[in-house]
Amino acid sequence: MLTAVANETGASQTQLAELTGLSQAHISRLMSGTSRCFDIRTISQIVDALGAPRLLAGLAPVPAWSGDTLGVQGNEEAEPMKRRTLVSASLAVPFAAVLGEVQTYVTADGARQIRLMVPELYTLDDQIGGEAVCQAAQWCLSKVDSLLNQADYNEPTGRELQSAYGEMAEMAGWLHFDAGRYEDARFYYGEALRAAQLADDLNLEVLTLASMNTLSRYQGRPREAIQLIQLAQRRAAGWAPPRLAALLAAREAVCWAQLGDATASRNAMHRAYHVFHPDIGGEDPHWLAFFDTAELAARRATASGYLGRPDQAATAMQAAVDGLGAKFQRNRAYYSVRLGLSLLTEGDQTRACHIVAPVLPLFEEVRSGRAHARLREFCHQLQASTTPAARDLLGQVHALQDTGHPA
Repeated sequence: MLTAVANETGASQTQLAELTGLSQAHISRLMSGTSRCFDIRTISQIVDALGAPRLLAGLAPVPAWSGDTLGVQGNEEAEPMKRRTLVSASLAVPFAAVLGEVQTYVTADGARQIRLMVPELYTLDDQIGGEAVCQAAQWCLSKVDSLLNQADYNEPTGRELQSAYGEMAEMAGWLHFDAGRYEDARFYYGEALRAAQLADDLNLEVLTLASMNTLSRYQGRPREAIQLIQLAQRRAAGWAPPRLAALLAAREAVCWAQLGDATASRNAMHRAYHVFHPDIGGEDPHWLAFFDTAELAARRATASGYLGRPDQAATAMQAAVDGLGAKFQRNRAYYSVRLGLSLLTEGDQTRACHIVAPVLPLFEEVRSGRAHARLREFCHQLQASTTPAARDLLGQVHALQDTGHPA
């Protein structure tokens, strides 16, 4: 792992020592093979410091409530930027471990191991998002593409590999979307949809159609967005668990609201709340973990905003912010600023600033293009304000910019 990270990033043994908390001499012995490590504490220290998935290192995953898993306890002096530069390379390590440098035959177990990478990417996205995770997803995607076209495997393994490729392509599409690169997102979603159909993977097909729906909405194509989400509902008919059915209905409600059809939006949102179940079920796909009561409230807020009801949008977005889990740092930053914008529309500058100010430190870590764009919009609307709360908040944002963080 240490060698792979050094090769991918150009990190020196001294830098790896600083990140892991081990001595440079120990790092050197491990990398040269003159020393081997069987101490689980040291192994977990290295894995956590470099951001490598614990599951594929044979360790139990870090619980979702434990916070940031990119750094080890006791090594909090390691600069966040240093750790972020290693995310992409460290995610590549398990692929090298599972598949080796040259892979001529892929087993079913190997294909399943590859798919285990996708939840790790989702976890990293929930924590920080941004370019490092996007690069990691694209790296993984290229490796799976090479296996699909160059390795040998049987038919069931081929479908598993196609699904893995599609899940990573969908993830890459989402990351490009979050960064505001909509045409790149459209390309990767197309790749994901093709892979889903080749693998006969309805779960992946529905996920991809739902993601394409959101992209079309952001691109100002509400009719296309409606068609995509209705197709997703048809493909999910008869097997979709309640939370998935609720997600699709909620996104349909947002699309109808964008078109100005309050009645259709209200009916679709009613269906979403009627079938939604707050607890994750065994039948729920892993990617659906993000869709909880907070996310459902955020969809209601978005619909209310489209329908010109800022008071209802603010109430729903407050519920979304209050209900967010600790691991959803990107969404906490994004939704808090959206709540602030709704309050500005209502004319409540002071409360808006008091909502946004506490999440400003999150923007040092969060690399979501959408979140930063909304923060810039929020600051722009405050430029002419002379209230103490507005001037104080703008001062905090300028301080972030002075330290090199895009705000």
